[in-house]
Amino acid sequence: MDTGFVDLDILLTRIRHPQSKVYFLDAVKAYKAGALRGALTSAWVALVYDLIAKYRELSAMGDAAATAFLQSWDNATAAGDIAKLLQLEGGILEDATTNTQVVNRIAKTHLERLREDRHLCAHPAFSAEADLFEPSPELVRLHLVNAVVLVLSQEPLQGKAIFDLYDVDVQSPGFPTTYERILDYVEQRYLARVRAQNVRNFGTVLAKSLLKGVPAQWDPLHRKIIPSLVALRDRAAPAWPDVAQAIIRLIDNLEPANRPRAIAFIAAFPDFWPQLQEPTRTALQATIDNADPATLADYRILAGVTLPQFRAALLALIAGLDREHLVNAVASQPLADLWARAVEEYQGSGSWRRSEANFSDLITPFAGRLGSQQLDQLLDAVIDNGQNWDAAETDTLLLALLRNATPADRPSHDARNRFYQHIRRMRRTDKYDDVLTFLQSDGWALPPPEPPAEDDD
Repeated sequence: MDTGFVDLDILLTRIRHPQSKVYFLDAVKAYKAGALRGALTSAWVALVYDLIAKYRELSAMGDAAATAFLQSWDNATAAGDIAKLLQLEGGILEDATTNTQVVNRIAKTHLERLREDRHLCAHPAFSAEADLFEPSPELVRLHLVNAVVLVLSQEPLQGKAIFDLYDVDVQSPGFPTTYERILDYVEQRYLARVRAQNVRNFGTVLAKSLLKGVPAQWDPLHRKIIPSLVALRDRAAPAWPDVAQAIIRLIDNLEPANRPRAIAFIAAFPDFWPQLQEPTRTALQATIDNADPATLADYRILAGVTLPQFRAALLALIAGLDREHLVNAVASQPLADLWARAVEEYQGSGSWRRSEANFSDLITPFAGRLGSQQLDQLLDAVIDNGQNWDAAETDTLLLALLRNATPADRPSHDARNRFYQHIRRMRRTDKYDDVLTFLQSDGWALPPPEPPAEDDD
């Protein structure tokens, strides 16, 4: 930047914090008056004040490094501990670069020169008595411009604290659970105010979680981690090419035990498949082709059923799952392609208790994911088996599931009619009174009773 053409009065308008602007104005006034040593001293004061103000903003967002520094600063201020305050002031550039990462290392180099020149101006003992330091107007202007451009005009972007914040947040009840809300939340909380390098690192950490299961506490949270990474891809697009290259290297060098994770990852991000090395694609395809439904242990592999190259083999694998493996697969992820097996298993329940267990284990996990056709199948599965419609908990379980469906996804009127006519014939309308009331809430009316079937001659 050619600082000779920078208007210092315009530069003042770029300073974010009002009090920082007041302190920096002293530096500008001194510069214009020819008090160059005073200008450098005031510029350093404004810089330190602004960094402290940025630390307070970061601390309010949960940055532990900023909070730790502020605690030392505020304690020393309250105690009047000048020596400690001078120590903290002297180390603030290093702390801002290493711990909070408010300042990058290139900026730190320029700002350290400001600090050194400020010391020469404020402390005559730093220079020979016969050779008092006299900064040139050009040097002072350069320092003034650097202080504003590199710090005072900048928003306090989070550094490596993003990882600690996300770790706590993603495990908390306050983290969103719906796909679109996760995208918005991650963009606003973790991408909008984070340095570009840390955004790239953040993406790599998310990918490692999905591909390698580290950190371990994130492993059960893939339904939150995947959309978090999608948010980075879609809403921090400049960082994505570097993240994508890191992901490709991860998959190409993945241990065999983690290949089911890679298959699930590619199901969520199919654009990576053609970018992988040919031996990697061969190994992943063979992992699926050789999977045995009787010994299946990592159900993430089933997520690949949405990909054309994996679909036939994985549909065959799903068809061969016994009840135990099917329950585990649905619990891992209630994929749409597991529904037919799940409702079939439920329809064939052999006892009241097994019916209730099948509903809880195989049907309830699909709550909020079923369309009208699937709910039609469920109502038919209830009435086609006396163990289902007569089980004590069926009405309660069914009502809870129906309430999770959007109005557009509720059962068709034909399916409702069949359901009503059956339970009426079986004299079970009282049991299903709440279900029928709910089904009527969108305008469906109970059909007239069917005439009794005539006996064959």
